Amino acid sequence: MTTLRSIYFLMQADLLERVRRYSFMIVMGITVMAGYLLVPPFGAPYTSFVIGSHRGFYNSPWVGTLYGVVTCTLLALVGFYLVKNTVQRDDQTMVGQIIAATPIRKPFYTLGKWLSNLAVLVLILLALSLIAPIMQYVRAEDTSIELWALVAPIWIMGLPALAVVSAIAVLFECIPFLRGGLGNVVYFFIWGPVLVGSTIGSATDFSLNSTPRNDFAGLSRTLISIYQSLDAGGYDASYGVTGVIGPVMGEKITRFNWDGISWTADMLLERLMWLGGAAAIALAASIPFDRFDPACSKLLQRQRKRKHPPEASQDRTEQNGLFTHAEYPTQTVYLTQPAISNSTLKLQNFWLITFAELRLMLKGLHWVWYIVSIGLIVACLFSPLQIVQRHLLPIAWVLPILIWSQMGTREKNYDTWQIIFSTANPIRCQLPAMWFAGVVIAVITGSGAIIRFASYGAWMNLFAWIVGALLIPALAFSLGVWSGSRRLFELVYLFWWYLAYNGLVAWDFIGITPDALERGNPWLFLGLIPILLAASVFGRWRQLRG
Repeated sequence: MTTLRSIYFLMQADLLERVRRYSFMIVMGITVMAGYLLVPPFGAPYTSFVIGSHRGFYNSPWVGTLYGVVTCTLLALVGFYLVKNTVQRDDQTMVGQIIAATPIRKPFYTLGKWLSNLAVLVLILLALSLIAPIMQYVRAEDTSIELWALVAPIWIMGLPALAVVSAIAVLFECIPFLRGGLGNVVYFFIWGPVLVGSTIGSATDFSLNSTPRNDFAGLSRTLISIYQSLDAGGYDASYGVTGVIGPVMGEKITRFNWDGISWTADMLLERLMWLGGAAAIALAASIPFDRFDPACSKLLQRQRKRKHPPEASQDRTEQNGLFTHAEYPTQTVYLTQPAISNSTLKLQNFWLITFAELRLMLKGLHWVWYIVSIGLIVACLFSPLQIVQRHLLPIAWVLPILIWSQMGTREKNYDTWQIIFSTANPIRCQLPAMWFAGVVIAVITGSGAIIRFASYGAWMNLFAWIVGALLIPALAFSLGVWSGSRRLFELVYLFWWYLAYNGLVAWDFIGITPDALERGNPWLFLGLIPILLAASVFGRWRQLRG
């Protein structure tokens, strides 16, 4: 009982600390807005959960399944970045040292953090459950509300998936090299294949007797039932591609009637097994967890090895009873300076600050990063134009994501905002230099592509490259200033990059596809750059005022 009480109070304290933040209220507001937008009216310019060009009537089974699918797919992605900060927050606020001095064991601590993460996501799940009947009534395609058919898919599909996501967030925080931005990137590229793997075979196997053993999201049985309904109604169900959210793109959306799936005890047991797996992951997180012991830090160990500096020079001269080091030569300092114009002085300061920002951005990068960057530059120089445009340039511009995500957040993360904000003209001096430093990173990593575009005379590709080099740092700076966290940019940019890389023309901001260039996407995103920069300036001004 003492152990259970410890886990409960640990979870409760962490949950209360989170829900009392303004950011949590913003998240709940976004949840309500998303719950409304996820049920678009018939004839809307976008769709939500369609199979090919078909979607079900908005009855209770379909609306509940719609929210369940969104929960176990998109919320499973966003939720990871939302809750992956609980262990780090204890470390930054020095609460971890207090916890380390208590008798609570590491497995109980990670279990408590897992339950806290899950509780936050459950509150979002509860909000969606309350919105679902309201939206079914508002759309009025079927006003008869069946409570079990409406709520069951949301919780049966969503709760186990969110439990696994909450446990993985704790595990990543306890593993040193996955604790920061690298873990955010790794999870994003794990999320897609795992989600696809959980539904593989559903498009071709219409038998409800199949057992989806790898069904992390709980989608297989639902999709099989929907495909059977489409097949029985004479609809083409052979494609097996399910779109969650996307534009209509000129296609005519047809509606069909789906009566839902009967959730049996075996199906519930399958989902409960994923809850047990999530608890096992949370317990496994205690193995690499260092219990906030600084002696376990590899960085500290390296510092200890370097702690013995070379002995001070013994070359001293005794003059008038005072010792002076011969290694410190005297230097004549003049109180007068040569006349320099204000414009020249400002330009010198700009380049000095830009160089300092570049040094801070590149500090601590592993040598492997430089090797890969150089390899991509060389590959762009000698590869066909289509390969550079379609693959090499997008990869080259996803590589520096952990560098760009520092922009606008470094002052808060390293608690140097008191120094930075108290300098003369912090907005006019630092902000342009920081943004330009991010642009320099984009120029360097994408230099092979721009040389290739220029040599081929692909001027629209060249223009799209310039827009991308200016846009990415502006996006990073704006999101960093307003969120104060690296995770928001890493999530937004990775998702945006993923959609563009997979050929969604509307999201293509660097001209990956010829259709994006023909539609004039570079001109559209060029107009977004001053908006993002203005948002960065306003956000920094707001911080200064605060």
